[in-house]
Amino acid sequence: MGIYILQFVNFTLSFFMWLIIGRIMITLLIGNRQNFMVSFFVRFTEPFYKITRKLFPFAKESYIPPTAILIIVVLRILLIAFKTAIQHK
Repeated sequence: MGIYILQFVNFTLSFFMWLIIGRIMITLLIGNRQNFMVSFFVRFTEPFYKITRKLFPFAKESYIPPTAILIIVVLRILLIAFKTAIQHK
């Protein structure tokens, strides 16, 4: 049962990573924050941006998205390593 929870968390982190990448791309393409799609991406990715801003208050605003992606990738690597360690017991 614990493996399924770890897998769900891993997929959720992956989903949010792709949402952040989508926000970067749609902001570059459209740039209008009044658009429905842009507001959708902003609404779902802003919690990760807030956490990243708290962890790295010295980072410039343009470095927040790659830093958030890096944090998610590190968390996913740690989660996969933990899941592998549990499976081999």
